[in-house]
Amino acid sequence: MPPRIRRETPARRDARIRNHISQARDYWSKWPAHLAEGDLCQAGEKGWGTVSQLTKAVATLRGWEHYDHVAIQEALTALSDEMPDHMTEIARGLTAAERLHGNFYEVYMTAGLTEFALTEVRPLLEILWQLLPAEYTGGAPFADWVEQA
Repeated sequence: MPPRIRRETPARRDARIRNHISQARDYWSKWPAHLAEGDLCQAGEKGWGTVSQLTKAVATLRGWEHYDHVAIQEALTALSDEMPDHMTEIARGLTAAERLHGNFYEVYMTAGLTEFALTEVRPLLEILWQLLPAEYTGGAPFADWVEQA
């Protein structure tokens, strides 16, 4: 099923994209400290949140709805259909992000599995980052953006 369309003014769209990117940076910068403290629920949720927020930024750019888990999955599925060469990274990243989010509620992952899942989402984040125009990324690669967080 293709993503649902959302209509909004260009100014509103721009503000929302910038907000999603800012929130993603905040989340991504916090997971290492949570992991080091042994707070696996929060570490994982920050990974899920980063995937969610960057997906929302791309979805907003494209005019797609993204207000629930199904819409986020639909957006990522549409992106994997558009970019079959990246289907594996998108699918692995989404699966890892969903596990991290589930761990927030069920607390079933070890520190090692949490860290592994966080590394599995990074290729997806890099793909999402590349889909954003330079006006939002500053033209910086994802690795530079991460280091600035």
